Amino acid sequence: MRRTFKVLPVCAVVAAFLAAAGSASAMKTVCAKGCAFTGIQAAINAATPGQTITVGPGQYTENLVVNKAVTLTGAGKNTVLYPATSTPVCGGGSLCGGAASNMILVQADNVTLSKLTLEGDNPNLTSGVVRAGKDIDARNGIIENHELGKYTNLTVSKVSVADVYLRGIYASSGGHFVFSHDTVSNVQGEEASIAMFAFEGEGEMDHNKVSDANDAISENWSKGTRFIDNVVTKSGSGVHTDNNGGSGGAADTIEGNKISSCNTNGYGIFVFVPYLSASVHANKVSGCYIGIAAFGGAVGGQGPQLSSNKIDGSGAATTDPAGSYGVYLTTDQLGFEFGELTASLTGNSIKNAGTGLLVTQSEPTPGQPAGGQATVTASGNSIKGNGTGANGEPGTVVEAKNNWWGCAQGPNNSPRCDTAVGTVSYTPWLTSKP
Repeated sequence: MRRTFKVLPVCAVVAAFLAAAGSASAMKTVCAKGCAFTGIQAAINAATPGQTITVGPGQYTENLVVNKAVTLTGAGKNTVLYPATSTPVCGGGSLCGGAASNMILVQADNVTLSKLTLEGDNPNLTSGVVRAGKDIDARNGIIENHELGKYTNLTVSKVSVADVYLRGIYASSGGHFVFSHDTVSNVQGEEASIAMFAFEGEGEMDHNKVSDANDAISENWSKGTRFIDNVVTKSGSGVHTDNNGGSGGAADTIEGNKISSCNTNGYGIFVFVPYLSASVHANKVSGCYIGIAAFGGAVGGQGPQLSSNKIDGSGAATTDPAGSYGVYLTTDQLGFEFGELTASLTGNSIKNAGTGLLVTQSEPTPGQPAGGQATVTASGNSIKGNGTGANGEPGTVVEAKNNWWGCAQGPNNSPRCDTAVGTVSYTPWLTSKP
């Protein structure tokens, strides 16, 4: 027997009146019942661009289309939106050509969504797609209708999204966006599921919390995005940027994020096939199979700058008998052949991993030899308490002078010191912890 709930007769109201100059202005209005609008979509339809729609406490069962520049604000956890249709799995991309169950579909510039709770499991619907004990009905939480065009200035703030199949919050059309102080959980329908995602745009994802996601926070073909002070737990990957700069723009910044308790073989932070050199600074990663990774670049000489990060491999869940990796740097492009890798490490702490720092070329495949030049410089880092401190595999260049290896005697010279093997050049080393 499915549980049931009662939709309260609360309302979303637009109040508007003309100013002396003839322009429309808006008044925020909240009412408990008996209003002109008892549904959110009706209020959107009646609104004038630029107005604010205030949604009172209650439960709403709707699939919303926001097709004009409005601000939609609720009462936080007391304003709950459920999907009216159940289509979590369908073909044809994230929108499935219009067949997907989208809780909020954005198709206008300058849309702001705040203080709303989106619950993708409607207790009155049954999809049979169960994740983390929830019967998932919504394919997407908040998503732009990129099939119609490009939209910009989407702001999502203090919004909670839970139990959706593919995308939690998605700026998919390539415009500017801000995702701030949001909470997203249980977005793990398939390998392509992402809790917070953007495509070919620029903006900011800051102070968000993500848990139980296949892929937590990322952007593909970014034109310059800041990933700042987010918290990620129990996910397959924490924060990553793919192909940054390939469509123009500026380098991404990944700073101040806290990623912990990754899923089995999970990644904390990674940079994939960059065109520009992203800054990865002052992040904390613990309990992940790979703390921070970088994959072969699209442009020679470009690669991430890793500084002041704290990486702790303790408790990493992995099926790899070699254990975990603190920093994993490779020319491999994961099925897209290989590219040059250039990376710098300054002031990082890397500890309790199977291998603290691994630098490697792409793996050879049938008809495709290993390739790409990996060049890494590392100084001022603390590399200690790892099974192997640093390993530069054949064909790589690892300039690792002036690092702390856990003891004054330097790497390979004391049981208390980490080892440095392969192509790693480590002389001179620091004789005290930086």
